[in-house]
Amino acid sequence: MHLAANSREQLERTKWVNLIVGASGASLCMNKPKVIILASLFWALGLHAQVGLSRDEFKLFNLLNQERTKAGLAKLQWDYHLAQSARDHTKLQASKGVLSHQLAGEPALGERIGATGLRFNIGAENVAEGDTVENIHAGLMSSPEHRANILSPRYNSIGVAIVAHGDYLYVTQDFANVLPAYSDQQFREAVARAFNKTRQENGIAEVAVRPDAHLHDVACADNNNAQEIIHDLPNALNLVVFTTSVPEKLPNGMQKAAADHLLRRMDIGTCFQPSKEHGYGSFRVVAAFYQ
Repeated sequence: MHLAANSREQLERTKWVNLIVGASGASLCMNKPKVIILASLFWALGLHAQVGLSRDEFKLFNLLNQERTKAGLAKLQWDYHLAQSARDHTKLQASKGVLSHQLAGEPALGERIGATGLRFNIGAENVAEGDTVENIHAGLMSSPEHRANILSPRYNSIGVAIVAHGDYLYVTQDFANVLPAYSDQQFREAVARAFNKTRQENGIAEVAVRPDAHLHDVACADNNNAQEIIHDLPNALNLVVFTTSVPEKLPNGMQKAAADHLLRRMDIGTCFQPSKEHGYGSFRVVAAFYQ
């Protein structure tokens, strides 16, 4: 089998693209070895578009998970959000006869996945073109960048799409680390548990936790001026504003408050705020502390 990025006249061919982007949107790298390769990271929400698997898609999904099992990794779960994004993108590529992560008029990969409603904080995409599922899979596994996506422990879910165009198959594999679909209350309570757990580990008494409707509104308003916010909170000693998709990961400001013996109460508001900048599974948290 020949590996070529732009050789359309060869009977046997496989081409790839892969793009990697962090959930914060801060990092982006594109690799162009002999084979074109891209990979992309994502974000997410929650809608259930029913995307059925074709025989070829099911075959490729199983081949991929067989590789993970041989490597001692957990199998990837099928995700209909990722499959819908992969399907739409693959149809577009096949219609244009090109491989890319972003065709003209199409959103970037993270936005494309986020638009399905999936909640996620990191992900990747492999794009390939070839004559058979077996040849495409073998080619992806022989490419270090694509193999790294397939065998990455960072992802727990996948959607695969295959569209035939002429004598060739266009393939998209969308990977993601899918997050729990928290409500505002569930996320707020998880942050509070993590905070008081940290205090216990520091040998400090837990604080009383109060949900605050005003702080919820502040979190939804996206005001990052802590001095302005705390000015409207009489008697508040400290205020922490942060954005995260993992409630157990407390930033430095929260860690510092968790070590403060003087604090007795935390008022808290959270707001689900998926975005290209912070990720499609992110909540904004505003916490005010009192003696």
